[in-house]
This record gives sequence, structure tokens and C-alpha cells, in this order.
Amino acid sequence: MLTITLFIILAFVVARFVIGAVQRYLEGRARGRAFSRMLNQGRLDAGVYADALWSATTSGARKVRARVSNEQRNAIMQARLEMREDFLNDTKPGAYQYVIIFLIASVLGLVIETVYTFIVFGILESRVGLVWGPFSPLYGVGAVLLTMVLWPLRKEKVWKIFLLSAVLGSLLEQTAGWSMETFAHLQSWTYLGLPDHITQWIAWRFVAMWGILGVVWCRVIMPELIFRIGEPTSRKQVVLVTLLAAFIALDVVMTIACFWRAGQRLEGMPPRNGFEVYVDTHFDDRFMAKTFENMRIGEDIPPAAK
Repeated sequence: MLTITLFIILAFVVARFVIGAVQRYLEGRARGRAFSRMLNQGRLDAGVYADALWSATTSGARKVRARVSNEQRNAIMQARLEMREDFLNDTKPGAYQYVIIFLIASVLGLVIETVYTFIVFGILESRVGLVWGPFSPLYGVGAVLLTMVLWPLRKEKVWKIFLLSAVLGSLLEQTAGWSMETFAHLQSWTYLGLPDHITQWIAWRFVAMWGILGVVWCRVIMPELIFRIGEPTSRKQVVLVTLLAAFIALDVVMTIACFWRAGQRLEGMPPRNGFEVYVDTHFDDRFMAKTFENMRIGEDIPPAAK
């Protein structure tokens, strides 16, 4: 448990470091979208350009070319922090932000899990959760759920965030595991072989892991992510996110249908309509086994090693 928790946190820290380095580079040269927003909102004045070298472009406009001083950089960083805090205080995440968070977490969660499994166990396999696209929806749902519940509590004490995150994550695992087993005869993980298991899909070590991840998400990742996503500023952004949401919804429905038919095929039940014929033709047992290599349909996963 400690290994996977540290691995996930390390991955997020590295990503945050890279993003922060790029941000500092842009701010050090008075460039970037955040810098433009600060100028437009009047959070910075012309004094921030003092002693910076200017040059004319082909259109006659003037543009900052040189690196600003440390004092100027600090002024830019302070203005950005104030702008971010004001935005977060005045913002309540909605469907637009949740769709983007779901997509980001689904993809990054899949990448992290795949890399972790390869490094620790030497296993490289497809661990996607949907028939179309590189998505692991459990991570996406977890990120959205944590955001919805923890957003108004992000300034609460750490122990409260830890306990609430542990409960939410454990309930998510229990609900997902039980639903997959009950309705699709499908298993993706089991904790029955662990000495600290509570149910087949909950173990104390992973309860603690969810708590730690919730604290990191709430205090480090979520505020910066919400700030960077921002609010839609054009109709094109709204349309794009709406189309992505529709695609994910269709992907989920098709995935459920594919697993449903896979279970029926195991029981020898033939397709009853044109849609089921389409599913059996394009998403047959070979496709399902190759795409969902870490899942078992109609059979139990061996107990997890201690």
C-alpha cells in the first residue's frame, strides 16, 4: 500500500513540478495566459516591465523580449497567487469543470496504474476500463467525487479531509466492485488474500491510501487544476466539452452493453436483436479479452498476495 501511494503521489508531484517550472519560465519572461489575464484584470501595471528590453515586431507592436528581474518576478507571482485565490473563492465547479477533471483523471490514472504495474510486477497489459479510448473511469469518477465533496471543505483540517476521503474512496471501490460482480459477473480486483481485507473490495491499507490521496488532491492538485481549467470563455469551449461528455456517456453505455453480452455468451444465450448482433460481431470474446486484460468475466480472480 505504501509503495503504490508513494508512487501515485510522486507522479503528481513530478507533474506539478514540471507545470510549475513552465509557469515560472513564462512569468520570468512576462509571458503566458496567466500573465495576460493579470494584465487584463489590472492586477499588474506597467511598472512590472521596468528595465525589461523591448523590441518592435513586424506589425509595429512592442513585445517583452528579456527576462524580468527577481523583484518583478516576485510581483508577478504574488499577483498570480492573489488572482488564483480570488477565482477559487468566487468559483463553484460545475459540469464544465467536472467533465474535464473526469477526462484528465481517467487518462492519468490509467497511465500511472500501467506504469506502476510494469515497474513493480513486470506486467505490461491493457488496463483500460472502456471500449473506446485510453480511459479508466474509476479514477475519473473518484476525482470528480472527491472534488464535489471536498471543494467546500478544502480549507478544513487535514484529519477531516483524510477521514472523509478514506470513506468516499472505500465506498467507491465497494460500489464499483460489487456492481461489476453482481450485474456483469466481472472481476477486476480482489483483496481477499490480504490479511487486512474488510470485504472483497475494501482493505484497510487502501482505506488509508484513499485518505492520503484525498488530502493531496484537496490541498495540492484540485485548487490548481480548477484554476487552470477556469470558466469557458467561448462557445467553442462549451461545445467541445459537451461533445466530449456525450462521447464518454456513449462509451460507458457501449461498455456496459459489451460486458452484458459477454456474460450472456458465457451462458450460451444467443443475441435477441440487431444491436446485440452488432455487439457480438464487433466486440466478441477475443476483443474483450485483449482489451480488458486485467478483468475476468465469469471467473474469480486469484486472491491478492500479502
